[in-house]
Amino acid sequence: MKNLSIRSFLGIGLLGVDMADDAVRVVELRRRRGKLSCRHCGSAALAAGVMLEGNVEDLPGLADAVRLAHRNSGSACTRVALAMPATALIAHVIRLQAGLSEEQLEILVELEAAQYMPFALEDASLDFYQLGPAPPLAGQAQREIEVLLVAARRASVQRRLDAATAAGLTPVVMDSETLARQAAVAQGGWQALPDSGLAFQLAWGLALHRYAR
Repeated sequence: MKNLSIRSFLGIGLLGVDMADDAVRVVELRRRRGKLSCRHCGSAALAAGVMLEGNVEDLPGLADAVRLAHRNSGSACTRVALAMPATALIAHVIRLQAGLSEEQLEILVELEAAQYMPFALEDASLDFYQLGPAPPLAGQAQREIEVLLVAARRASVQRRLDAATAAGLTPVVMDSETLARQAAVAQGGWQALPDSGLAFQLAWGLALHRYAR
């Protein structure tokens, strides 16, 4: 969510880390002659109860699995992209005035967010993405844009960050699982991995952030 940016890390290695209920899976990509392929991948099974329906129940147990998956991958990369499950996110498309600065958009997004969240704003991690021009409304002269607002409980986000940090890794991206999978499906390279790569699809989509997807 906010405060995690890939701008300073483009062109540097990035590991996609999928923290699922059954296992942790990691993928690092490389690009040669314009084509993306898997440079490293690995996984580690999770004991029952470490993750439950996308929630971190045993942080030390999850950190141990992340550390093992990273080791099994053979990657030396320590910068990672993580994701939140759709069930942990609140997403709304809102309309805002066009032409505002990034700082102005952040202020307005926070004001709008308070209307949609079932918890206090100070307990939330917020992010937003400009979707493009909004369809004009009848009789409206002012141009507007559509903005995707995404929010999650700060504590839920922090537990995933803490697990990665405890494993010796540095989180630099927090994405939505849904958006990461969509990016992976669109790119398609994960299909070359064992068993059609389906288990590594999310980690692949997260690893794509290295290439500014």
